Amino acid sequence: MKPELKIKEYDVFRGYYCGVCTALGKLNYPSKYVLNYDLTFLALFLCSVEYGSNVPRRRFCPYNMRKVSYFENPYVEYAAAMNVVLNNRKLIDNYNDDGNVFSLLASKVLRLRDAERFKEKIEIIDKNLADISSLERECSGDIDKMSHLFGKVTEEIFNILDGKNGEILRFIGYNLGRWIYVVDAFDDLIDDIRKDKYNPIRYAFGYDGEDVVQFKEEISGNVRFMLYSYLENITKAYELLDIKKNKGILDNIIYLSLADKTEKLLRGEKVEERSVQGIGCRQERIDRRYKESI
Repeated sequence: MKPELKIKEYDVFRGYYCGVCTALGKLNYPSKYVLNYDLTFLALFLCSVEYGSNVPRRRFCPYNMRKVSYFENPYVEYAAAMNVVLNNRKLIDNYNDDGNVFSLLASKVLRLRDAERFKEKIEIIDKNLADISSLERECSGDIDKMSHLFGKVTEEIFNILDGKNGEILRFIGYNLGRWIYVVDAFDDLIDDIRKDKYNPIRYAFGYDGEDVVQFKEEISGNVRFMLYSYLENITKAYELLDIKKNKGILDNIIYLSLADKTEKLLRGEKVEERSVQGIGCRQERIDRRYKESI
């Protein structure tokens, strides 16, 4: 029964992935090329807590050359919209950092056409991203403040439900954002130092020209403490939620996958890319991610 359950869970997860991809096609077709795994998780999470219907639709996928099942509802569409917003801001940030003209041009294409609908939310996201950029320009070592600011970004993205569940989801989003920020910084530390690029951990722990691999090993205990404090907050909050469906998939992500990625990172293994970037629903990439998480 266990392998059968995992196959069923995989089919459900794939349905949300294809659902976000379908919604992106309606919002801004080129944005399908930067479909983000994290936003698929958001769609799954919201629908598991709040949305009642779980009946998939069917459509022909030109990238897989066959029919696929997908979910379509307001929360899937919301996740798609946030995917567009975040990728647009990432491209603009790349242009501001490196002067990459391609990133600037791509940001003009990958943008949310009805952004007015999320005006207040986007303003909050932009303010926190701008504050992060300002601290980066100052070569700040205040990683606690910077992870806090990115946590406020993800908190706002998770800010869509009212009541108790809405409050819990915002708290989960906040701590998940802090975890993501520190994971990214620690994962990129060696490359950033060797390329003399900004990295908050470099300044937070006072890198002074010593062997960079040894430096990373020496500070791994401090980073472990930070990451597991965020994960503990996430798991405690998650246990307060009223999960209506897909609990097996969410338990897998919350209790196993995040901790597994944390341990791989601390062992010095390169964490796989957080965003699934490819053409449409590249099924083999979904397959690999799912198999890694179970």
